[in-house]
Amino acid sequence: MLDHDGSTSRCALRAVARFACTAGLSASIALGGALIAPASAFAATAATQAELAQLQQQIAEAEATYQDSVNQADELQQQIDEVAQEILDLEQNIIPEQRARAAEAASDLYKMQCNSPNIVSLLLQADSLEDFISTTKYLTVIQDTHADELKRLEEAENDLNDKMNELNSAQAEVAAQQQAASDALSTVQSAAAEVQAKADAENAAEAQAAAEAAQRAAAEQAAREQAAQQQAAAATDNTSTSAPEDTGGSQNSGSTGGSSSSGSSSSQGGSSSNSGSSSDSGSSSSGSNDTGGWLTGVASHYGTGDGFMGGTCADGSIVTETSMGIAMRTVPLGTKVQISYGGKTVVATVVDRGPYSGNRVIDMQPAVARALGFLSVGVGTVSYRILG
Repeated sequence: MLDHDGSTSRCALRAVARFACTAGLSASIALGGALIAPASAFAATAATQAELAQLQQQIAEAEATYQDSVNQADELQQQIDEVAQEILDLEQNIIPEQRARAAEAASDLYKMQCNSPNIVSLLLQADSLEDFISTTKYLTVIQDTHADELKRLEEAENDLNDKMNELNSAQAEVAAQQQAASDALSTVQSAAAEVQAKADAENAAEAQAAAEAAQRAAAEQAAREQAAQQQAAAATDNTSTSAPEDTGGSQNSGSTGGSSSSGSSSSQGGSSSNSGSSSDSGSSSSGSNDTGGWLTGVASHYGTGDGFMGGTCADGSIVTETSMGIAMRTVPLGTKVQISYGGKTVVATVVDRGPYSGNRVIDMQPAVARALGFLSVGVGTVSYRILG
């Protein structure tokens, strides 16, 4: 009867130990899962994103304005070419002719003035009044013709001066329009670059905060796992301490061995599950420390002193001093790519294909290289990530 009661007590103790171990490990897993930081996209604040979107819209409008100014400049250039042709014709053909006629007319007038006495004699020698009137009209026509030639020369020279002034005004207008459009575009692009840098800083700060939170959660989880394991070990020790009371019956010993084996299996299973949870937590923490898809590669730039300025890109756009485009071999056209170099960061658009030299991955257009301070570098290693 005593042996039976002792066996019953030991079975009860083992059941309590198994329950305490399982409950402790389950609580540890539950608490650990609750403390794991959720995955985050590491986005900048809504205000920064809204400001960046607004500036990108302004960039699009400024680019449209700049393109309009380029179209107007083309139209004005056609007018300038026409005026220049008229000026050339005036200088080479009309004015020389008028000057020759005017010189001849001036000479004739001078001769007429020198021969005034002879002209008077000619008039006085007229046989009749009709001859006198005819001779007078003839002399008047000659004098008026010479005077008209001199006047036409003056008008031709005035016309030349007017067209020259018109040409200068048109050229000044074209230059002013292009400069104004270029300044507006540069201003908006600079503002967008500053806001993008601010967004990148916010992204980095949020990623750092998430990484630190994940590390704290992992440390707390490890502490709870250790406490649960210690609690389970203490419960097992208590069971082992009471086991020597039953040393007599082989049947009870066998029963004890079976119970101990079952308890050990349950404990080991819980430990294995908890270990898996710990591994998952570590993996989650490592994922929070992800760098956000940043890659490194060799980059170069084109469109400055290499004959590509004004060329057509794969998407149909034109290479200009202010174009924020890049060339990549396989990334889809229109994809936004964030590039970082020397502490500066810009967002560019894939508009062309290349580079096809060596192991280069990015070929930047002038405005992108200028924004990164890359123009004087030529070829160098940059960090980049695909934004989509």
